[in-house]
Parts: sequence; C-alpha cells; structure tokens
Amino acid sequence: MSRLHFQPGSAHAFCESVHAQARSPWHIRMLTEAGPKFGGGADTKALCERVVAWDLNVDITEHHLGHSCTQCVEIYRQQKEAGA
Repeated sequence: MSRLHFQPGSAHAFCESVHAQARSPWHIRMLTEAGPKFGGGADTKALCERVVAWDLNVDITEHHLGHSCTQCVEIYRQQKEAGA
C-alpha cells in the first residue's frame, strides 16, 4: 500500500485552507470522531489555529512534515510525545 494515502485510525490529518496554493505549506489538525473530511467541511482548526477547509489523503510522515506549517509540526510532535 502506498504511503501517500491517509492511514485509517489516525488522530491527525494534513489539511489545507480555502486560500491554499500549490506551494502553500500543509497544516495539521486533530480529527474528531467524524474522521477526515477529504471533500471539505473540516470540523476543527489546524493545530496553529488557522481555519482550514478540507483534509488531504496523505499519511503523516517525516518527509511530509518537512513541507508543513512549522507551528503545526511543533505542536503535532508535542502531542505525539504526550501520547495524543
């Protein structure tokens, strides 16, 4: 299975705002029980508090964290260390 697909059961997802462009960094949000919203309707803000619109069907890996919002990555890593 390709690592470019979202992993079911993940607590976080990469996401984008409606203003995202091709070179915009991806954001990360904590998922609710509703799960990922690939077609729009994201129900939480990004970890950096940015309002986002949809999730990306991409697994969170170290490689992809290099192309992401630095604030989101810092908070994500803190949450992972704390067991979230």
